[in-house]
Amino acid sequence: MKRILLFCLTAVFALASSESWAQDRTVSGRVTSVEDGSPLPGVNIVLKGTSNGTATDVDGRYSLLVPASGGTLIFSFIGLESQEVEIGTRTTVDLTMSADVKQLTEVVVTAMGVVRKPDEIGYSYESVGSEELTRGRSNNFINGMAGKVAGLQIVQTSSGVNSASRVTMRGSRSFTGDAQPLYVIDGIPVDNTQFQPSSTSASQVDVGNRVGDINPDDIQSVTILKGPSAAALYGSRASNGAIIITTKSGKDVVKQGRKSEVSYTTSYTMQDVMFMPKFQHQFGQGYDLNTYVPYENTSWGPAYDGSTRPVGSTLSDGSRQEIIYSDKKNHIRDFYETGTTFQNNVSFSGGDQKSSFFISAANVNVKGIVPKDEFKRNNVRFNGTTKLSDKLTARANVSYNRNIQDVTPTTDIVDLVMNTPSSIRLTDYKDWRNNKFATPNGYFNGYYENPYWTIDNNRYKSVLDRIQGNIEAVYSPAKWLDVTYRLGTDVYTDQRKTTRAKVSYTTAYDRPSDDPGSVTDASHTVREFTSDLLFTFKKNFGDFTTQAILINSIRQRDYRYISQSANALVIPGLYNISNRLGEATVDERLEKQRVYGYVADITVGYKNFVTLNLTGRNDHSSTLPTNKNSYFYPSANLSLVFTEAIPTLRGNNILSSGKIRGGVAKVGKDTNPYQLATVFQVESTTSTETSYGFPYGGLAGYTLGNTVQSATLSPEFTTSYEVGTELAFFNDRINLDATIYKTVSTDQIFAVPITSTTGFSSATINAGEMDNNGIELALNTQILNLSNGLQWNLGVNYSYNKSKVVSLYKDSKELSLGSGNPVPRVIVGQPFPVLYGTGYERDPQGRVIVNEDGLPIASQQNKNLGQVAPKYIVGFNTSLSFKGVTLAAVVEARGGNVFYSGTGSTLTFTGGAALTAYNNRQPFVYPNSVQEVSDGVFEANTTKIDEPGGAFDYYYYNYRSYAENFVRDASFVKVREISLAYDFPKALISKIGFINRASLSLVGRNLFMFLPSDNPFADPEANVFGTSQIGREIEALPPTRNYGATLNLVF
Repeated sequence: MKRILLFCLTAVFALASSESWAQDRTVSGRVTSVEDGSPLPGVNIVLKGTSNGTATDVDGRYSLLVPASGGTLIFSFIGLESQEVEIGTRTTVDLTMSADVKQLTEVVVTAMGVVRKPDEIGYSYESVGSEELTRGRSNNFINGMAGKVAGLQIVQTSSGVNSASRVTMRGSRSFTGDAQPLYVIDGIPVDNTQFQPSSTSASQVDVGNRVGDINPDDIQSVTILKGPSAAALYGSRASNGAIIITTKSGKDVVKQGRKSEVSYTTSYTMQDVMFMPKFQHQFGQGYDLNTYVPYENTSWGPAYDGSTRPVGSTLSDGSRQEIIYSDKKNHIRDFYETGTTFQNNVSFSGGDQKSSFFISAANVNVKGIVPKDEFKRNNVRFNGTTKLSDKLTARANVSYNRNIQDVTPTTDIVDLVMNTPSSIRLTDYKDWRNNKFATPNGYFNGYYENPYWTIDNNRYKSVLDRIQGNIEAVYSPAKWLDVTYRLGTDVYTDQRKTTRAKVSYTTAYDRPSDDPGSVTDASHTVREFTSDLLFTFKKNFGDFTTQAILINSIRQRDYRYISQSANALVIPGLYNISNRLGEATVDERLEKQRVYGYVADITVGYKNFVTLNLTGRNDHSSTLPTNKNSYFYPSANLSLVFTEAIPTLRGNNILSSGKIRGGVAKVGKDTNPYQLATVFQVESTTSTETSYGFPYGGLAGYTLGNTVQSATLSPEFTTSYEVGTELAFFNDRINLDATIYKTVSTDQIFAVPITSTTGFSSATINAGEMDNNGIELALNTQILNLSNGLQWNLGVNYSYNKSKVVSLYKDSKELSLGSGNPVPRVIVGQPFPVLYGTGYERDPQGRVIVNEDGLPIASQQNKNLGQVAPKYIVGFNTSLSFKGVTLAAVVEARGGNVFYSGTGSTLTFTGGAALTAYNNRQPFVYPNSVQEVSDGVFEANTTKIDEPGGAFDYYYYNYRSYAENFVRDASFVKVREISLAYDFPKALISKIGFINRASLSLVGRNLFMFLPSDNPFADPEANVFGTSQIGREIEALPPTRNYGATLNLVF
């Protein structure tokens, strides 16, 4: 009996085991990347309809027990396109996975770090990715956006080693010229001040601006919020729009299915002078009436004849230099050298499903076109994110950079070079230490120094140390609530030293006065702290989705400037403040500013096709009077995806998607610190070589400032209106974004001139209104996308902006923004700003009216010579890719504006400009001129200009006195970027083993520039004043073209 029972039990278990074996089996396989065939670890594999699942290992392999009948496997991973695969009868299922483009682009980082879906956004924005930013290998990421974003005007102000870049969106909104947007890095606003060494044109240095400190290779993406509607949450500083910078993280590596990645990029580019003014090559050094003068800096001498002539003065040893009196072709261009930029960047990033990190280090070394001009920048960065629990996530971002700049002041060197006749070959005077004719006392020029001597003796040096960073914690106590706290800082110190050599000249004729020499030590320190606390509430009610965000934001900015100068040195070459005659000049300034605000942001959506967003912000500013320091401003925008709202449009083969949007916003703006009361300042009138003036005998003197400040100032306000549409056709092959906008800026804070009988020269007030109206269009198309891998993309963007000054102060109609001829001016009824200066009288047909001597007649009043800001900007972007080779190009065109060329004025003064050789400097009839024979009756002029001093008298004294002659068409077309990149085949890379990806590219920036014939002088974008002014080029460096190569390796 026992044996029978045992047999039955054994049979039952055997049958059960057999049934189980028949029902379950193991499926295994390997998951790899479609891009390069590399294994993808961490991919989730789940049997559909069950909780049965697993994940791939480090080699991308997996195994899973499944029913004998099979089923469907779901493969998923963050950032990759999920796939469902039917098992069937297979026991091995291999799979390749690719990036999910929709998932990677389905959200946009907007103001205050708030993440939104594109369909929910009711205002204009554009994004530029890392690859587009760095393609041209500019060491300033701002330049990488030129020509790529509609309505974004980017001006690289010089060809210096640390040039600043000015950004304007939708025109200027302030009479003070403050048009720069707010820059935000990883949710924290950062300082972008440019502290120019001087407000005058003498000894200017382009010191760069602080946004240029960012390492472009650290940036993941840049989102441009173009107007107040987009940036209202940020408050005062975002009235000109905002540029949101998101830096890289290890998430991108995790999305690729890798645990870590090392990337190394090195690039080497060269800079050559691209454009030079048009010079005359017929006449050499000399002065009045074609007289040869051996020590002249000007070129008003006789025509070149190839003879041997003395140059300069006789030296103390009796020697004198002689030259062949002929044109030395390219005598100025040859002074400039080939500049170089060497960039290296290495990054280490990675993570897993809970944490990620990104670490980078970069180095930039720039040698300029001016000999011995150098700039170095070192950057390090750490970004980290970790999910501490299901409810708490922490992030930290910190960066440090050090900039070292060593240059000759730009206007010093350019002025010296341009004041050299073409009979002189400048490069002959390079070795001034071993050439007696190149020393200060031996140099031929009786009025200007040898530029090579200046390079070695007059320097500007600076060292800047900067640390930026933030920490952030996100706590989610419930599904409907997130609490975010973000604390950020931006601290830097810029230490500067400017030196000028002490020189004592001999008694040789027409030498400059002795230079006592000088040294100045200065330091700028900025400390900014930002604190943001956000409560985010989310709740769905049927077809309605709602989100409410409450924010408390605090910002404090501390600024300190201190300088000391010795204006007469005792011992030459010793640049120490104690080495001086007389009193040192000392200056110190302190500024503190605090703004705290309360913000509410409410978003309501209906069925995923209509979204309404409302915001309100109330700020309290320390720079405004206590009874007016609290000010509120709201915004509202609406988005409607009509292709989802209208059922008949869903799934349309022609119109893939369509959205209309509109918004209105108001943004308040405070003023700079200490504008509420007129204060005393130290009076310093001490001579460098005497003890007369203040301070006197220990007694200090104080005077009131020249501006009457106001204790009743109120905030400025900018109100913006915009409507737009976003359309996609033929499965997103064609995309169009169109926007119409209007901004109204009122109650502006600015200084107006007042009568000197008050004891002051100006008064600070609230007044005025300025409007901007414009359109923006962006068209992006995928022309080709063939199965063999051939792709061709083309993008075109266009923007038009018309500004108008509606009113100033009471009955005032004009306001000058500085001094000079011409001067930027605000004029009621005109665009902002215009150049205003001397010009000619003209008849109704526009012909120049001349007097009985044939000379043009000056207009009775100064004239509006044209607007400074371009009316239109057009950008063209294209890329052509085939089998790992990509050719890309960016072209930009601007027009409808003018600029003043100081280079043209200087070259006319020296007789070097081509126009000064008109008609071989013989008497001529002024072109297109008339004489008034009776009141209102004009006849063609036939009287030749024949001045007593010849062409010299006319151009030197008459022509140069009219600003109109040097205000020229600022239109241009520039080839901003061209690149040819090659991605090495995976099959070739795999043989090396440790390299995952590799690419080599040839790059070029600003390779070509096309100017109108009206402009033979300079690049219209050039400006030695950095970002503080536009429209006036004053002896700027010539523009350069950049070309080189870049190698990128990923391990």
